Amino acid sequence: MERDYLKWSEHPYAGEQYPPLNPVTPQAGSWPMFFFTRRGQKFFDPFGKPVNWKIRNPNLIDWASELIIVQNTMRNITPQQIQIAQYWGTGEVSRKVTPIIYNLMETYGIGSTSAARLMGMYQAAINDVFVITWYFKYLWDVARPCQYDWNMKTVLFTPRFPGYPSAHATMAGCTEVILSYYFPQESMRIHQIMEECALSRLYAGVHFKVDNDEGLSLGRQIGEIVVALIKEQNVQ
Repeated sequence: MERDYLKWSEHPYAGEQYPPLNPVTPQAGSWPMFFFTRRGQKFFDPFGKPVNWKIRNPNLIDWASELIIVQNTMRNITPQQIQIAQYWGTGEVSRKVTPIIYNLMETYGIGSTSAARLMGMYQAAINDVFVITWYFKYLWDVARPCQYDWNMKTVLFTPRFPGYPSAHATMAGCTEVILSYYFPQESMRIHQIMEECALSRLYAGVHFKVDNDEGLSLGRQIGEIVVALIKEQNVQ
């Protein structure tokens, strides 16, 4: 069953008179990638195979139910949830993730050459995460919670670009898979940290829960494809 949803570019933010102006880098969805290529609307993995992305079409999502989740979260927000929202929502996510990676490399004695390769692979993957996420954001043009409910008070200011999927969550999903490959002993802790990163956007009031759930799924798929390439190169 297909459902109508509000378009980000057609509805004002809470307290504003006009739809959002000057969207943030809409062209980023067509920037070059390191591991993936795109021809038209088709994406291909590093092995030249077409990719069928694991993300639901927004027309199949019950956005009214999703709005209730955000509203209930904002009404019952706890001090700890506010702290989580503020931690992950202020500054770049990569600024918080990078020290975690370096600490893991030091803990497990990763040498300089391997550390450089790890960081190179990871940052290249995150570049592709943002390109793919921005492609879907502007393809589907899904509105933010504050465009559905003007009376809802959010923890953080809503970013000026479409919501679906969440970039925080997509980055978190990819990070989880890649770091868990390099540091399998820490996979549970990495999973918990990245789940918190994604969930923080619901706590902030700037994303629907489904933005984060689908973003995590998409990010993990990207990470799995990158890890498959890393494994192949390590064998050769």
